[in-house]
Amino acid sequence: MKITAVETIAIAIPYVSPWRNRHTEEAGKPMANLETTILKVHTDDGLIGIGEAEGDDVPGLVATRLAPMLEGKDPLQIEALLTDVEAAFGPSTILAGIDFALHDIVGKALSAPVYQLLGGKFRDKVPLAWTIAYRSLEEQIVDAREHVEQGFTNVLKMKVGVAGDLERVLRVAEIAGDIPIRPDSNMGHDKATSIKQTLEMKANGVKIELLEDPSPSNWDDYQEISETADEGISVHAGWKSLSDLAGIMAAGKSGIRCVNIMPTTWGIRRTAQIAGALECAGIGWTMGTSHDSGIKSAASLHLATAIRNHVYPVDINGPLLRVGDVLKDPLKLEAGFGVASDSPGLGVELDEDALREYAV
Repeated sequence: MKITAVETIAIAIPYVSPWRNRHTEEAGKPMANLETTILKVHTDDGLIGIGEAEGDDVPGLVATRLAPMLEGKDPLQIEALLTDVEAAFGPSTILAGIDFALHDIVGKALSAPVYQLLGGKFRDKVPLAWTIAYRSLEEQIVDAREHVEQGFTNVLKMKVGVAGDLERVLRVAEIAGDIPIRPDSNMGHDKATSIKQTLEMKANGVKIELLEDPSPSNWDDYQEISETADEGISVHAGWKSLSDLAGIMAAGKSGIRCVNIMPTTWGIRRTAQIAGALECAGIGWTMGTSHDSGIKSAASLHLATAIRNHVYPVDINGPLLRVGDVLKDPLKLEAGFGVASDSPGLGVELDEDALREYAV
């Protein structure tokens, strides 16, 4: 089998409500649309692998650099192809997008779902977190109440790091009851503020699961935050490279219990490899996926289904946050759990009518 072409379709899918967090508030520009590029990797056997990569320059980079690199190559040789792509583009949405498409092709060629390529089902369903974006307090309360009623009772992840965020957490915690809260400041607090706010949350009865990016990344600060507040930390925005990851694992008693891996940067294969390294260090992991389309969300479901140390609920919320998607059939994201498809490859099929509707 040989790759014959790599096709791109740029799309924009509106959010039901514009997405807001600390970064969008500082920029004064909420996210109105998911803007991304769908990849189709064609083969001479007629199999087509689908992927996705964000970034304004993706279609041009695929046409001028990625497609010439892949055309004529065997798509079943995932490691060799990803090594070349990673050397050219580094950890990136392009690396991830082509990784998704290659796994989709291999799964289809072997009549196996992607989770089977990763070792099979470790769990039948994946616990989900629900992310409450930064909106008015009244809107956040409604958001929390509606999704708790829908069964999102594993974890509520709350965007903090902005003015008035303590009051917001306390009010949502009243609705949450025994449901743990994962405050995510996007590194918006300094060490002292993070400690003070966490202690105030706990004094008011908030049940905390993890503190995500409680301050700008500094492993000594994280250890002090964790020890003083007696809470574990999840690192997301604070690491970008494998050398950063090595620093996390070498930090030892830094209070880091979870690393948030972005499959949208690393792809399926590298994410699985990173997860294995974290397991050796006794650290769990989850994924940063709240803005993903159905394609990337499907990839995340397969990863969480197969890999045993994915022990924290994942915020696969993207398909539920927007007015539509590009899949023929929606993913199974119900009652606080997600289920990976048993169909070959990623187990999803593109809706060509939706692609045309959202194309830009």
